[in-house]
Amino acid sequence: MPQVLKEEVRNSILNAAVKIFREKDYNKSSMNAIAVEAGISVGNIYRYFKNKEELFDVIVKDLAEKIMSVMDRCKCGESIDDVFILLKECISDFIDLYSTNEDVFIILIKATDQVKTKYNVEKAMTEYMSKSLNEIAKNFCRKNDMTDEDLENLCMTLSTSLTKGVNYIILSNGGVEDMKRRLFNYLDFMRIGFIENVKLH
Repeated sequence: MPQVLKEEVRNSILNAAVKIFREKDYNKSSMNAIAVEAGISVGNIYRYFKNKEELFDVIVKDLAEKIMSVMDRCKCGESIDDVFILLKECISDFIDLYSTNEDVFIILIKATDQVKTKYNVEKAMTEYMSKSLNEIAKNFCRKNDMTDEDLENLCMTLSTSLTKGVNYIILSNGGVEDMKRRLFNYLDFMRIGFIENVKLH
């Protein structure tokens, strides 16, 4: 088969997989449905991709790496305000990526708990936020005699909550501007909660 035709078939499989993953979610998608959408046999898909997991990884790789690069640039803040300012900068960059990769972005977010992949951006985001919150939480913990283990547990719990909230808003209906407004409102609300907690204790 000529190389140009091979690339056409491969791209047809990828485009079909994006459509099926977006419509049905990763767990409910089958290689058979992707083959039907691409207009080829299931056996032909396996000439290009060894399984559904590999197909998913190929689809999300570029976007996931860009998202993780954004988090690397944001680094950690030293105060509550710093953390949430940096989070807003991250969110703005995420929204830009979403605007140009909407289908893949949604596939990546929705499939986090469904597929074993090295491109787990939800896990990376949770760890990034946990690290950012750690220094702030130490002040709270010193006043409450909290152990390092309890501190780590608290930070991971708060970070998971923040990440799930962000992902929920991304997956909710509405345009990009509505999403941005909702995300910033959510971050402002969470920031006020953190500040009040530290003040009270």
